[in-house]
Amino acid sequence: MGRATVTRGWLRPTLQEVPDLLRQLNVARQPWRPAGLGAHFHWCRPGPWEGQVVSVAGNNRILRHSAEDFTIEVEAGLPLAWLQAALAEQGQWLAVDPPPAAGPGTVGGLVARGLSAGLRHRYLGVRDQLIGVGFVRADGVAAKAGGRVVKNVAGYDLMRLLCGSWGSLALLTRLTLRTYPMPPQRRHLLLCGPREPMLQLRQWLLRSCLTPERMDWWSPAMARRLGCGAAPEDELCLVISLGSISRDAIKAQEQALAAQLGDFVQMQPLPNWPQVALARPPEPGAWLLHLGCRPASMAQLMLESGAAGLCWHGGLTTGLGYAIGTLTVEQVLQLRNRLTAHGGFLTILVQPHGTIPSTLPPWQRQPAADVMLAIKHALDPYGLVSGGGVPGN
Repeated sequence: MGRATVTRGWLRPTLQEVPDLLRQLNVARQPWRPAGLGAHFHWCRPGPWEGQVVSVAGNNRILRHSAEDFTIEVEAGLPLAWLQAALAEQGQWLAVDPPPAAGPGTVGGLVARGLSAGLRHRYLGVRDQLIGVGFVRADGVAAKAGGRVVKNVAGYDLMRLLCGSWGSLALLTRLTLRTYPMPPQRRHLLLCGPREPMLQLRQWLLRSCLTPERMDWWSPAMARRLGCGAAPEDELCLVISLGSISRDAIKAQEQALAAQLGDFVQMQPLPNWPQVALARPPEPGAWLLHLGCRPASMAQLMLESGAAGLCWHGGLTTGLGYAIGTLTVEQVLQLRNRLTAHGGFLTILVQPHGTIPSTLPPWQRQPAADVMLAIKHALDPYGLVSGGGVPGN
């Protein structure tokens, strides 16, 4: 086993050196945080980090790809863009939404955050595509959970506990993921119209036989931000992505959709895949929020949010999405309260520097926070990993 030297700042050990390094940090009681490329290191962190940073960015290999079984095992430092490019050569892809940032980051960071958006409609979330994980505890003990096959269900589901933990429980080192065949035919549509016709269209979509990859509500400001036209502020926009092996199947679904539009809803094709456009990072000085609510409430909340010009998108069937905008603290608190009243949440990923009057907590306290803290104490009794807390406490 390799031995790493502890120095101040960013540490970049090999996977062989990680157990010994974390053991040294544990003995010295030195706080540390996991990291990858650092593209999202500032997310949910209103203040500077004074401890060590353990980066796995140098561990970026594809270890095994079973194309016939649609599974792939990678090191946690592999950039998401590299993974998607390698899978595309085999006609496959990892069906996840890249985060809205300057870079998609690493696969390990994607799993650690566990965030979902529009593609969850058809492919579920990151946690549902994770079938195996390797990690190292705070005391340097290496462990693994899950397996290499999709139907592996033995033992406690520790890997889904780690997914969405934001690196607060352990350092992810290896990941086994489920892949999907890439649809050879795709069609992306933007529909805009007044509230009532759009809500009627929603009801038809929920009962229809259409099989879209995503159905996302967009605020008019989001449509303008992505260069997709100028809809009035009192209208709703809906993005529908269709994917199939057959061009005729795509055409039939589009025709069935067009027959339901009536005189008040306009439909136009989108030239680019919405997933690429939605990954555009927020402008300087803007808030970046991850939010959710009951799916039936999403469209109405988007219209009534009271934050003029807020760029907002959320899943029609999932109620999950992102919002970007230049807001006041009071507007963010009002939006958080409205989402909570509708069974939802608001997580502050990025808060502009110098926000007045104060810095808001990134997460709201969750009912299971005490349970998560107990698990955290069992895995990290000295509270060294990521400042000793867990999301939602």
